This record gives sequence, structure tokens and C-alpha cells, in this order.
Amino acid sequence: MTFEKEYVSKILDQAKKFSPSYSVIADNEMQYSNFYKVFVSVKDVVSLIFRLIFNRFTKFSFIYTGIGLYKQVGDQFHDRILDTSSIENVIYINRSKDTIMDQVSGFKVYNIGGMVKGLSGLLKFTGRKEFNVYFSYKLINDFILGFANKPDIYSPLFYNLNGLSLVFSKHRKNFKLIEVQHGSMINFPTYSTPSTLKIADVFFVKNQETIAYLKQHLNQNFSDIQYELLAYPKSNTVFKEGKYILYASTVEFSGIHPVFLDYLTQIRKTENVTVFIRLHPREKNKIDFFKNQVKNVEAKIIFDESKNWLESNTIKNLIVVSPWSSVIEDAADNKYKAIIIDELGKKRFEYLIDHKNVIYANDVTQLLEAIHHDI
Repeated sequence: MTFEKEYVSKILDQAKKFSPSYSVIADNEMQYSNFYKVFVSVKDVVSLIFRLIFNRFTKFSFIYTGIGLYKQVGDQFHDRILDTSSIENVIYINRSKDTIMDQVSGFKVYNIGGMVKGLSGLLKFTGRKEFNVYFSYKLINDFILGFANKPDIYSPLFYNLNGLSLVFSKHRKNFKLIEVQHGSMINFPTYSTPSTLKIADVFFVKNQETIAYLKQHLNQNFSDIQYELLAYPKSNTVFKEGKYILYASTVEFSGIHPVFLDYLTQIRKTENVTVFIRLHPREKNKIDFFKNQVKNVEAKIIFDESKNWLESNTIKNLIVVSPWSSVIEDAADNKYKAIIIDELGKKRFEYLIDHKNVIYANDVTQLLEAIHHDI
């Protein structure tokens, strides 16, 4: 097996160690016929190539997007992570194989997933089936990048098949690769082991702790990598009487985590509790299931579908609860009380747990105590 295949296999295995249900192949958010996916993708790739040819002296910024990386508000899609106001000549590329998008944050989106899906059905690489998808991404991305003039490439996560295809691109020396923090990087398996390969030229991350972690782990062998901090959105918050809880779901559970569901069943109307439920981006199609789970709960339930919970929140005394969503890290960085309710979350965010601002509660008794204990 070549170094490239060995490296790709290692990274995929590391991702699956954290989450057995982690999928690098299926998207399955929206269903279209395979013919239509391929048609749209071919049309978009041809259109993009012509745009690059007719603007061959322009330096573009490619931003790869996909399921989980954008937020739909009404009929509009918005980038969940990047503020594109300071990025010039933006080109969005949707790498998802089962979604078709027209615009994100007001910018044209070029869909490549249909071509990847069609091509991967024709390729027959030995070994694991993901190689067919991986090399399809690589062929299509290399074809596009061959027409680009030293672009900046923003890749939200290197450890999926599209991200890895950019790392191993034959044009790698001709573009700046920027890894943009998607979820929490600290203690996530794909970032924990020093890499023998330079993953990116620049890392956009949320805090100094993540920079220190990457320097000591993934990027230990590369001192020339640059780091920049992503700015958290700001909002005006005030203290409000009552208990206000934001529950952030994770895709590995079938609905609400049993510890939090147990807590919800014990709430009474007289307690003045408001619960905001924020679904993981890949769970937004399950909202009816979640609503059914809480239909008999006496607390006020609000499903938070805002673009960014930090930006939309106005409650200073908000409490964040989650099994292991990266929202825990966001809450800690922004001085909100955060409660972790799953063992896996405890392992992932052990560096944050101080039993005061960030608390681990593995049963409903501990959760009740954490919620009602004032900092």
C-alpha cells in the first residue's frame, strides 16, 4: 500500500475511533435522482472552469462547504464558521454528494458531489471502499485547481475524504491551504498524533489552548505553520429570572440524551424553566422526532434554529448542556456555565472541567445539582 493510501486509512480510522457512527461516505440530507446530481455537478464544474479561465489572473478564495458547515435560516443558507466580509473573490464549493446548493452567504455555490458520486461508482481501487470516493474527490479537485491562480483554499476539516484529497493534491505547492476549525480539536483523535505530513499552511482556530494543542500534537513536526484566531460573535446579554438551558444535541444518539430526557420529565411548570434545543446540523431533519420526545414536558421548549446561538442569545445566565457537542467549548470560552452529561464528553473536554464553570454530571441527580448550583 502506498504512503498516501496508508495515511488516508489511518486518518479515517482515527475519526471512527471517536465516533463509531462517523461516516465519510454518506450525506443523505436531501434526495435527488443520481442523474440530476451528476447533471448539476457537471454543469457547475464546467461553469467554474470557464470562470477561472476568463479570470486567469485573479486570485480566488475557495471555501469548501457541506452538511454541518452551513445554517439554513428560512430559505437562505449561511456559513456557520467563516465571516466572509474580509475574504476576497469568494468561490464556494459544495462537496456533499447528496445535497445541491445555489448560494451560501450570498455567494454562488459550485456543486461537485454529483460528479464524485458518479465517478466513484466507476473507479475500482483495491482495499477499503472509501478509496473510490477519495480518488474521485482528488481527480475532480485537481482538475479544478489546475485552472486556478494560486488560490487560498479554506477547508473546514482535513480528515474527511475531500479534505484529504486537498492535502495530497498534485497542485499542493500552488495554493495556500487553510484548515478552519469546525468542532473542538483538542483531544479529537485526528488531531492528537504528530503528523509526518504538513496538513495545512494556516489554521484558523477558536482559542489559544487549541493553538498550543496543535503545536504539541498534530503539527509538532512543522514549526512554520501559522495560526489565526476566529472571532466569536458578540451579543448583548442580561440576567433573567428563572432557569434557561440550551441543550446541544449530538448525532450519535437517537434523539435527546437519556440523562437530559430524565431531567426534562421532572420539571414542573412552577419552576420557571425554559429549554432551548439546538439540533446538530445533521439532525435538523429529525426535528419532529425531537418534538415528539418533549411533547409532554412542562417546561417551555423552544427549538433554536438561529444561525449562531452565541450571536442570538440575550441571556447572561444561560446554562449549556450537551453530551459532547463542541458547543461546550464555545460556552466555556464565552463564560457560560456548561454541563457535560456523557462519559465520552468527559474524556473529550476533560481539560475544561473545573467542577464550577464546566461540570460533568453523569446522572439526573448530578445534573439537577449542577443546574441549580449558582456559580
